[in-house]
Amino acid sequence: MLGQWRMVLRQAEEAARVGRFEEALALANRPDVADHHHAVQFRGRLALELIARATRRGAVDDLNGAIDDLDLAERVGAPPDSLAAARLSLADRVADEVRADLDSGDPARALERIEHLARHKVSGPALRRTREIAEAWQIGLAEGRRGEFGRAHEQLDRAERLAAGAGASGAQQAVATAKLELEARQKAAASQIEALYTALSEGKWPAILTAAEAVLASIPEHPAARQARSRAWQQIAAISPAAAAQWAARGPLGHQPVAGSARREPRELERDRGRGPAAASAERERPVPVPAPAPAAGAANGDGIFWIGDASPGAGAAPAAAAAPRAPWRPAAPRMGPLPARPAPRAEADGPKGRFLLWVDGVGGYLVCMDDRIVLGRSGSDSRADIPLMGDLSRQHATLVRNGEGYLLEAHQASFVNGKRVDGQVVLRDGDVIRLGSTVELEFRQPSPVSATARLAIVSRHRLPLAVDGVLLMAETCIVGAAAQAHIPAPALEHPVVLYRQAGTLWCRAPGAFDVDGKTCAARAPLTARSSVLGDGFSFSLEPIV
Repeated sequence: MLGQWRMVLRQAEEAARVGRFEEALALANRPDVADHHHAVQFRGRLALELIARATRRGAVDDLNGAIDDLDLAERVGAPPDSLAAARLSLADRVADEVRADLDSGDPARALERIEHLARHKVSGPALRRTREIAEAWQIGLAEGRRGEFGRAHEQLDRAERLAAGAGASGAQQAVATAKLELEARQKAAASQIEALYTALSEGKWPAILTAAEAVLASIPEHPAARQARSRAWQQIAAISPAAAAQWAARGPLGHQPVAGSARREPRELERDRGRGPAAASAERERPVPVPAPAPAAGAANGDGIFWIGDASPGAGAAPAAAAAPRAPWRPAAPRMGPLPARPAPRAEADGPKGRFLLWVDGVGGYLVCMDDRIVLGRSGSDSRADIPLMGDLSRQHATLVRNGEGYLLEAHQASFVNGKRVDGQVVLRDGDVIRLGSTVELEFRQPSPVSATARLAIVSRHRLPLAVDGVLLMAETCIVGAAAQAHIPAPALEHPVVLYRQAGTLWCRAPGAFDVDGKTCAARAPLTARSSVLGDGFSFSLEPIV
């Protein structure tokens, strides 16, 4: 057994001779030979051979192979000076190739490649200069997408000066072209932005929506246009289709009806057509009581129901209640265990926050999360996750962030999107498959292009601590219906039902009359955390998470 180390080192030398350096390193690092002076000398020679091979690979543009060899040489214990010199030489070789991305007008690609090289400690003066140009250029483009044209021009001017100082004539010309495109977009958008603010001052929501879409077509991240579009869709969803035609006549913003002059329903408008002008005017001047808003989701039950006419619970049945028979309520899907309780969030001005359960009869159950930051993690009594999953995960494995109209996935532990590991953050697209850890898989769907609400389906065999069919990340609206853009598919539903957030309260809108907690409402009604809704062909209930 005294010559066992010789046999192991001979095998390692043979593996290195045919280019299997990782196998050679594994043999040389075996505990029974690692400390032998012949093994130490062999690892030193192996490190130098790896550096030499990395240089040859760099010369033939095999960048990934060269990086792998240098990383392995560092693990072997290569001399730091030799390793640094090899990395600097490789950086100089690839600098022109990265510069070509700038010349072609793609600073994002150049930054991506530079950051990839930096993670492997490949850097040099040429790459640093290229990075400064690309960063200034990228910031300029981002400011242009937000409509901040002054700051965009400042950054593009800086990128152009840096390119000229570095002798990068191709990049300098590409930046100049980007500046011309920015100027043209700025001129074209000026009239569109003016039209948007004019529509906002008049309070005509369909016109606001059209103007906002026009602005976002040329300035996709314009903050005011995105906010106006979201608000317009919220207001359009809050009224029935018949009343939408009358919306434009409501007057400019700041001159909306006040308490005591509630919005008139379509049946009242139809009734006025058969009256004389004086009678109709007198009727319009009569104050109409406006019910108090219902509490936000998670608050104590209250009345807050918008009644048909002046009927109240004790005033007899409303006519619409007897107009058509309703299907009896069927119990929703069976509940399993409760989700872990979390502190009740404060209702903000743009709507309720937090989580609740939505049970749609004949369709299924959903966990609805309304916050802009949603934590995914392991379920359990000590879990603080918004979406607790029964799998091998950490308590806070990843976070979903709603950013305007889109979503980001922040990885705190091993997370993947479409099989690619997430380092930091990644933008999610409709149809992406998220894998948490090694086995938990979720499918991300954002079916409606005009709504930021998204849906998560668990595609692996893992489950939440209760029997739900999916998770909804609710923004402003949630559509239940048969259309492809519905967030909750309900093929048998003839007309869509919309849940939306307004003034700190969750509301429901549906055609005609429907019952909320046994009380008949018209077109729309506020909901509480324990509401049951029964309409023509649909029924659902809400359940708070306690």
